[in-house]
Amino acid sequence: MDQVSNQLQLSRENFSVEPMEGHFGNRITVAKAHITGTEADRVTTVLMSSLSQQAKKTLVSELEKSLDEHDALYLRLDRQSLGSEWIGLSDEEPIRVKLKPRIRVGGRRSMMEQYTELIQEA
Repeated sequence: MDQVSNQLQLSRENFSVEPMEGHFGNRITVAKAHITGTEADRVTTVLMSSLSQQAKKTLVSELEKSLDEHDALYLRLDRQSLGSEWIGLSDEEPIRVKLKPRIRVGGRRSMMEQYTELIQEA
């Protein structure tokens, strides 16, 4: 959790922590943060500007797969790349991030264009 809060410039107070049992009976800790408004805008900018160029290319090329039916964007960040200069994407033990737009304007195609612009301009 410390690496995530440091990388995204979030206070630890933003996180709720819950111990759980994993699929194989192992102990895991789930940390969640719900961020809204201008703080969410700031964290999104920090996150997008921290993504590696390869992660940005992959995200843009597979954008449709990363959106749900409400046009929320799901990212799977590479846990191992946290703390380094650039964050990558990974499906193996990722840190999951959900970005949910405040308002949806212009339908799915428009949302995809807005996400693409957000990713590429950061």
